[in-house]
Amino acid sequence: MRKNYVEVLLSLGLLLPSAGALAADKEIVLDKGKSVDMAISIYNNSLGFVRDTREVMLEKGKNSVAFVGVADQIKPETAMLSGDGIVVREQNYNYNLLTPYNILNESVGKTVKTALYNEQTGQTTFSSAKIIDSNNGRPVLQFDYGIETDFPGRVVYEKLPENLTAEPTLNITLNNKTAGSKKLELAYLTTGISWKADYVAEVDGRDTLSLNGWITLDNQSGTAYENAAVQLIAGSVNEIPAPAAPRMYGMVMKAAVNDMAVAESTAGASREALGDYYLYTLPFRTTVKDKQSKQVSLFARDKVRFVREYKLVSPLYAGLNMRGSEFERANPQVMFKLNNVEAEGLGLPMPGGTVRFYENDSKGNMQFIGESSFRQLAKGEKTELLLGKSFDVSAKGKIANVTKLAKDSWEGDFEVSFKNAKSESATVNFEQNFGGNWTIVSESLKSDKKNASTALWKVEVPANGEKVLTFKARITAL
Repeated sequence: MRKNYVEVLLSLGLLLPSAGALAADKEIVLDKGKSVDMAISIYNNSLGFVRDTREVMLEKGKNSVAFVGVADQIKPETAMLSGDGIVVREQNYNYNLLTPYNILNESVGKTVKTALYNEQTGQTTFSSAKIIDSNNGRPVLQFDYGIETDFPGRVVYEKLPENLTAEPTLNITLNNKTAGSKKLELAYLTTGISWKADYVAEVDGRDTLSLNGWITLDNQSGTAYENAAVQLIAGSVNEIPAPAAPRMYGMVMKAAVNDMAVAESTAGASREALGDYYLYTLPFRTTVKDKQSKQVSLFARDKVRFVREYKLVSPLYAGLNMRGSEFERANPQVMFKLNNVEAEGLGLPMPGGTVRFYENDSKGNMQFIGESSFRQLAKGEKTELLLGKSFDVSAKGKIANVTKLAKDSWEGDFEVSFKNAKSESATVNFEQNFGGNWTIVSESLKSDKKNASTALWKVEVPANGEKVLTFKARITAL
C-alpha cells in the first residue's frame, strides 16, 4: 500500500526529498534499481550483513549520495561505504517514513484544509482548521467555530512535511578523488532477517532413511534483496545488547504478508569453515522479498543408516534407605541414532534444526511418526533423536527382598519384565540410577557402567515376546 501512496504523491508533484537531500547542494539519489550487485550473509540470531553495490557518476571533490531503500532495521552505526578514490565525511540515516500517521504527527500546529461530505446533498464542504494534537491518528482540530475531537470528514494537506522519506535512506557526504563512474558498495548490519534448518527424514528400510535438508529464510527487515548472493552462517556470533533505539518511535508497522516461496535447485549449498563457524553458500542467486519466507535446498542424501532404539529410565528408587517398590507399566522412549560419517551416508556439517520423520504404513501410505531437534552437528559427531514413546513395547518392574546389611548398607533384588507386541525384535536400553556407592552383585544380563551413578542394560526383546531382566544391587553410603 505504501508504494501506491508514494506513486500518487509523485504524480501530483508533492513528494519532497528527504531532510538530508535538502541539506546538500547537489544530491545524487541512488534508488534500488541502480544496484549492480547484492549480497547478504544471514546469521542464526536474526542478523544479516548486507553488501549493496550501486553505480553512480561522481564529480571530483565533495558529493552527496542518497542510498534509498536500505533495510528498515539497519544498524546505521555499522554502515561502511567503500569505492575507488572516495573518503566518507558524514552519513545520516533518515528513517521517518512517509505514512499518513507520520504526516499527521509532523503537521501538529499547522493549518490544514478539511473536507466534509454530505450524503444527502452530495456536496462537499471545505474549510480550514489548525491541528492541535495528532491524538494517535484521530486529530484534535480547532475551527473558527470551536474545537472538534472526532471530526467525521477528511484532512487535506497542502504540502508534505520536509523531513519525511518515502523509504529508509542513508545520506552520505563524501570526497571523491577523480570524476567519473564509480561503483560504491554500502555494507551494513541489519536485524529482522534470519534462517533456520529443517530436515525431512523418510524411513525406507529397517535401518536406512532418506534425509533432505532445507533452509528457511525469513525476511522481516523492511526491504527486499533482489537477485542476491546468499550465504548462511551457522553459529551464534556475539553481539553487545544495544539500548532501545529511539528512532523506532512513531513508525507504523506494515501489514505482514506471509509469502512462502520455495526455491528449487539440483545442487545443494556448498559448505566451508569460517573461523569457528560454518559458511553455507547457496548455489544460485535468489530474491528474498520483504515479509517473505523462502525455502531452499541444503542437501539430499539417500541410504542414510540409522539405529532405532528404545530407552527406558527406571522409575525404581535405588538409593540410601532403599525399600521395596514397583511400577506396573512404562513405555520406553523411541530413539533414532545417527552417526554423521560418510560410511553411514552423511559426513557433512549439519546446522542445528528440526527433523521430521515419516514412514510408510502397511498399505504404502506415508505417515508422520514424530519430530525431534538437534544442535549443530559437526562431521564425525553422533546424535540421538527422541521421537516419542513406543506403544507396542512396555515394561513393568519391582524391587523385592530388600535387606539392610549394616547401618549404611542395603541390598535388593530387582526384576524388570519387558513385553514386545511388534512383529520384529526391539532393543531396549534400560537405565537404572543409583544413589551412594553401588555394586551389581549379580545379573541375568551383562550391564555397562554408563556413568558414576547409572548402569545400562541392552535388553533384546523378541518379536511378540517377553524378556525378563534380574539383578541384585548393593547400596552403601558415600
